Amino acid sequence: MPSTPGKNMIKGSLENKTAAFLKWRDENKCTFHFIALIVFLSVLPLLEDSEAARIFTDILLVILLFFAIQAISRNVHLMVIGVVLVIITIILYSFYYLTGIAHYFHAAVVVTLVFFILVSIAIFLVVIHEREIRRDTIFGAISVYFLLGLTWAMGIMAMEIFSPASFDIVTKRTDQLVYISDYIGYSFSILTTTGNYNVAALTSTARTVTMFEMIIGTLYIAVLVSWLVGKFLSSRQAGE
Repeated sequence: MPSTPGKNMIKGSLENKTAAFLKWRDENKCTFHFIALIVFLSVLPLLEDSEAARIFTDILLVILLFFAIQAISRNVHLMVIGVVLVIITIILYSFYYLTGIAHYFHAAVVVTLVFFILVSIAIFLVVIHEREIRRDTIFGAISVYFLLGLTWAMGIMAMEIFSPASFDIVTKRTDQLVYISDYIGYSFSILTTTGNYNVAALTSTARTVTMFEMIIGTLYIAVLVSWLVGKFLSSRQAGE
C-alpha cells in the first residue's frame, strides 16, 4: 500500500526532530550528561529499600555510565576505555544477580569507581581547555562537581566493602550488602562540608578519606569560580 502524504509528512517531521536532537546532543555533550546526572540523583531517593529497587538502581547507574561515555566521546581513546569498563560492569552485575555471589558486586563497585575517576578527570580537562565560556562549558563544570560526589560515594562504598566497620551507617542492616544509594547523600554532605548526615567515620583511614573529600570539594569550587572569572575577564578584554 503506498504511503499517504500525511504519513510522509509525519515521518519527515519525526526524522527532522530526531536529527535536530542528535545535533544538539553532539554540540552539548556536557549539558546532556548533566541532565542525566540530575535525573539519576532525583529518581534515586524515590526507590524503596527492596531487591527490585536495587536492581533498578544498578540499571540506572549503568545507563548513567553510558551517558558519561557520550560526554567524553571527543577523545576516542578515553571513549574506548570507558566502553570497556562499562561492559565489564554490566557483566559483573549480571553475574551477581544470576549467582548471588557478592564478589561480583564488589568487583563491579571497583570498576565503576575507576570509571567515575576517568570521566571526572576527562570532563574537567575538557572544561578548563575551552577557549570561551559557553553554556555547555558551565554545565560541564557543574557536572564534574556532581561526579566528584558520586566518585567519592563509590570510593567510600568500596572502602566499607573491603574494610568493614569503617563507617557507622544507621540505615545499613548487617544482613545486607551496601548499595550506592546509602552513600551518595553522605558523600555530598562531606563534599559540601555541611556534614549533615546519619553516617560517621569510625577509623583513622575513614576520617582521612572524608577530610580529603572536604578539601577537594572546597578547592574545586574555588578553582571553578576563579577560572570562570578569569575567562570572563579575558573575553571582556578581548571584546574591548
